Amino acid sequence: MKKQFIIASLLVLLAILAAACGPAVNTPAAPDAASAANTAPETEPESANTDSVAVKTEPESQIQTEENVIEYDANGIEVGFTEDGRPYRGNRSAPVVLEEYSDFQCPFCARHVSETAPAILENQIANGDVVTIFYDFPLTSLHPQAVAAAHAARCAGEQGAVAYWDMHDAIFAAPSEWSNKNADAVFEEYAANLSLDVAAFQACQSSAKYEQAIEDDVFTARSRGVSSTPSFFINDRPLIGAQPLSVFNQAIEAALSGSGDDETAAAPPQPAQPTQPGAVPTPATIPADNFAGAMGDPDAPITIVEYTDYQCPFCQRHAQQTMPQIISELIDSGRVYYMLKDFPLDQLHPNARAAAAAARCAGEQDAYWEMHDAIFNSQSTWAESAAALSTLAADLGLDMDSFNNCIESGKYEDVVQANLEEGTQLGVRGTPAFFIDGFPVSGAQPFELFDYAVSLAEEGTLADAYAPREAPPEPTQPAGPVDVPVGDAFSIGEADAPVTIVEYTDFQCPFCGRHFQQTFPFIKENYVDEGLVRYVFKDFPLTSIHPQAVGAAMAARCAGDQGAYLEMHDALFAAQGEWSGQGNATALFAGYAGQLGLDTAVFTACMESNKYETAVAADLEEGVNLGVRGTPAFFINGNFVSGAQPYSVFEEAINLMLEQ
Repeated sequence: MKKQFIIASLLVLLAILAAACGPAVNTPAAPDAASAANTAPETEPESANTDSVAVKTEPESQIQTEENVIEYDANGIEVGFTEDGRPYRGNRSAPVVLEEYSDFQCPFCARHVSETAPAILENQIANGDVVTIFYDFPLTSLHPQAVAAAHAARCAGEQGAVAYWDMHDAIFAAPSEWSNKNADAVFEEYAANLSLDVAAFQACQSSAKYEQAIEDDVFTARSRGVSSTPSFFINDRPLIGAQPLSVFNQAIEAALSGSGDDETAAAPPQPAQPTQPGAVPTPATIPADNFAGAMGDPDAPITIVEYTDYQCPFCQRHAQQTMPQIISELIDSGRVYYMLKDFPLDQLHPNARAAAAAARCAGEQDAYWEMHDAIFNSQSTWAESAAALSTLAADLGLDMDSFNNCIESGKYEDVVQANLEEGTQLGVRGTPAFFIDGFPVSGAQPFELFDYAVSLAEEGTLADAYAPREAPPEPTQPAGPVDVPVGDAFSIGEADAPVTIVEYTDFQCPFCGRHFQQTFPFIKENYVDEGLVRYVFKDFPLTSIHPQAVGAAMAARCAGDQGAYLEMHDALFAAQGEWSGQGNATALFAGYAGQLGLDTAVFTACMESNKYETAVAADLEEGVNLGVRGTPAFFINGNFVSGAQPYSVFEEAINLMLEQ
């Protein structure tokens, strides 16, 4: 069941994530049952790793700054904050304003920061042509630590703009250090390493004072049509995804020259968009000729056709990371016949056609796939000069006279162009692009997606995954008091206390952990222990982003069988960073039970029986019906309170209820 949840979630995300050179095409959606089971708050798509430019004409952006807050970093570049508090780098009067909407936990944002942004900083920003402004756009449904990271950068910024950018760079430099651990502790280490006032930084972090400002950035982003990270506006013209430096250079040059005023000037021509599949989608019919290379049994039950560009970095990723497993598990097993066709994106990758011809010429000597691998493995060496492709042929021991004659003849120019036109007619808009028995899948997807889609095709149900589904109505947050059933949920405090607080929580949620550490102890001490509040615990596991949350919820309930619900509740939150990153945390939960003096055999039997799985699911469904969209969520005498609010919010609300 958990594997189905994970794969279903993966498919839903990949349908909008699509890491590809060029805009994405449709990817199969998850089956209804799995989608329905995987209930979570609002989800937001991560960046399409696109190697193309989307541009539109808008009025030029302006930048405003407060007086007397300008600083210069170690490289002599001006840094500061705009009038509305957003950090910037560069000359305030620069003719080009580059606005970035980013998520500190997004791997594609990190790639931009490490691979592309430094060159822009050293060139266009340093010479005064560009000023960049940073906006936070945390995709919390995918990246639970993104808000904490954004908050840490802003807290560092209280000690100066240089400190902000130093913290910004430190956070992006090592996401693995904080993404699955106690992020705040890691950020404090960064603050110390940057010689900041750590006490002031800690106080700022614990106050959560910038969470509203971060939400304001998210609102600004959505109002401008941003839905993924990283996203950019260059003089108010959008550029989506972690594009290579050449794309930014082109767009910046267009803005400087004024040619950007022509909406089509900086955008490569795009093929026609594919027809959206209808209720009963019709698979594409792809000619079985003109392919560059093929593997497997032509009579295999399933056919995969790939359209590729040898200079595309995402095609390279597919060739190196995913293709070996496709070969060993799908092709060599006789399940799949695999054909590769060419789709060179000429405006982005000027040597892609030459590489396609080189692979085909090697194929005349039965070395197509060897050349295919060699080209992708040495992509950086020949991307600047196609002449280096001959060296690869020589290294493979090919007959160089025959190879060179093939290249010089240009004999494959027409067939490569035919592949490109064929793909365009099929709706291919970027690379890599795939058709599994005629159904499109876009981008450098993981092997699990191919394996899952092939399995559906073998069952004859792949078409069902493409059928449009009516989106469920989005739950609305309750505007007034609602009746929240308590039932047999675990609670602390007097049953007849004048105020009842019901919490819907996720043991793996970092914001629930923050509530447990910073707010819950004061509520318990000042109100629960005084007989004024009954505090009720309910489960709301967000399985799409917290795969261990259901297990943790059951662990608390199994401990409750031995009178230790609250003790296990506290232990799980206290050790959240220890078990959250484990593939199977059950052994750790049993260890906690032992430390609490419980009968571990009884506890383990309870866990293995999945005794409380239905009850946890019932809490989740109940919360959704009440309008809960994320965790933690609370009802104070039926009045809804969302999020890890500071203690003062609860104090005010409880006192108001007591007065009534």
